[in-house]
Amino acid sequence: MDLNLVEDDEQEKAKKWWKENRAPIISGVVLGLSIIIGFNWWDEYKTGRGEAASMLYQQMINNDADGNTVSSQTIDLGQQIIDQYDDTPYAGKTALILARIAYDNKDLDGAREKLNWAIDNAGQFETLHTARLRLATVLMVENKFNEALDILSVEHMEGFESHYYEMRGDIYLSLNQPDKARDAYRAAIDGLSAESMYEPVLKMKLDAIASGSKS
Repeated sequence: MDLNLVEDDEQEKAKKWWKENRAPIISGVVLGLSIIIGFNWWDEYKTGRGEAASMLYQQMINNDADGNTVSSQTIDLGQQIIDQYDDTPYAGKTALILARIAYDNKDLDGAREKLNWAIDNAGQFETLHTARLRLATVLMVENKFNEALDILSVEHMEGFESHYYEMRGDIYLSLNQPDKARDAYRAAIDGLSAESMYEPVLKMKLDAIASGSKS
């Protein structure tokens, strides 16, 4: 057998196979590279946005820590984070701070607006539950007790059980429903973490209900 003929035949088969399959192979390689480049670009994009939001958030925190709760710069920085970086964790945290500033300045409408924004947009469960609890507090101040109970009526509390039940107890007391308040405070005690030192406060609330029922 002529080895040169065999080699030539194999080369011809390879050339023919390449002509028939080069288009899908090249397309696949290009697609694969595009996907890799796209993922890398998206990761860099998200990282960059997170870093930019972090810098603005730190500026806002520093400004707020100076006691400038009514500073327009603090509020402007916070609003910039919410408007431009709403897909980062800092936006929800910023909404909580702006809500607190509004509340301190007796702007309950503004506080509710920012807390509702956090509830609707925050991706972190800690921020979400904190916003719910603070919104319920604002509603209680406005004597909107039933609305506050609706806000607190959630199935998954993810470690915030004691906070939810305690606030429900406070609302039921305001509605003059001591039996429901008692049950809520007991549930709040059951929901405390093992290392919590808050149990005496909840027991004081329970004792106050018992004293009130005897008088």
